[in-house]
Amino acid sequence: MTTTYLKLPYVDSVLRERSLRALELGRGPVGFSLDVGLNYYRGLPLSTIETFELSVDGERIADNLLLFEYDRKLYPLGALAGGFSDFWSVKKPLRVRVYQGGLAPGEHEVELKLVLRSPYMHLGPGLWGMIDGSASRTLMLQEA
Repeated sequence: MTTTYLKLPYVDSVLRERSLRALELGRGPVGFSLDVGLNYYRGLPLSTIETFELSVDGERIADNLLLFEYDRKLYPLGALAGGFSDFWSVKKPLRVRVYQGGLAPGEHEVELKLVLRSPYMHLGPGLWGMIDGSASRTLMLQEA
């Protein structure tokens, strides 16, 4: 059971300019990466991510195409729940790699639905304060 969502005014820190980058392997694109900042005033363990849904240009990216990188460790979405000892700092973005063949050069509309459970707001048995870290922004794809 959860309580209402807390939305803090740090939305501009979630999807920053120049955070969308092409991923290339050999001679061609294989996908893209996106650096995601934390919309909160203090860091949180990766295990507190309850919802992570990414859409680019109106198309939802399948969960199995997402690979998360933090402190030189890689996690598929389903493994983030085990990241209780990996602390996501407000000063360091979480990098998301998406292996879907690549994006066309230019601007892309990026929409992120991000919901986190706050371990600092334990309100009772099974009851946590929730943080809405969602954001959307038009970003220019940066070359690899």
